[in-house]
Amino acid sequence: MPKVLRCESLVRRLGAHDVVRGASLDLDEAEAVALVGPSGCGKTTLLQMIGLLDRPSAGRVVLAGHDAWSLDDAVRAEVRLAWIGFVFQQNNLVEALSARENVALPAWRLGSSRREAERAADALLERFGLAARRDAPASELSVGEAQRVAIARALVNRPRLVLADEPTGSLDSASADVVMEALAAASALGAALLVVTHDLRIAARAGRTVEMRDGRL
Repeated sequence: MPKVLRCESLVRRLGAHDVVRGASLDLDEAEAVALVGPSGCGKTTLLQMIGLLDRPSAGRVVLAGHDAWSLDDAVRAEVRLAWIGFVFQQNNLVEALSARENVALPAWRLGSSRREAERAADALLERFGLAARRDAPASELSVGEAQRVAIARALVNRPRLVLADEPTGSLDSASADVVMEALAAASALGAALLVVTHDLRIAARAGRTVEMRDGRL
């Protein structure tokens, strides 16, 4: 069976500077990997290339055997929507939408009916202890609630790969614990999980830790 993710010698060049220098990394189904390293070493840039948000200057991102960056823009956007769940440090919720609508939106875009998308959203919100907040506008959620909604949104299409960039960086310890449990749920659902973190507790719970320094893994 192909790896869920295979990064082959990824390079991201900005001007004369290589932010990422020949990074290679494999992830299997249900594997959790923590990516650690000092600020500014290229972790977020690597995650954005893997998540099909930033084109590599060189190298390949292979998802389940397919060279993702060789696809045309429309197909690549569909792959990103169907295969990848992205959790940002800032939750990036649509503030005018409810928690339920935010979670349901990717499923609706992928082709589910509105009712099916909302049913999937309700199940995830209940799993993360947010059933009572499903109709609350995103603007009224606490920071911890909003981040759990963002994780639910990342999981609603049952992605093969979940990428999380400092998901507990702006949370207090209690909220961070809840978010860590939510990320563990992603692996329990069979997704490969790659988490950029400075939180040693998250790194300790990963099956493997990879360190990045000066753009190199």
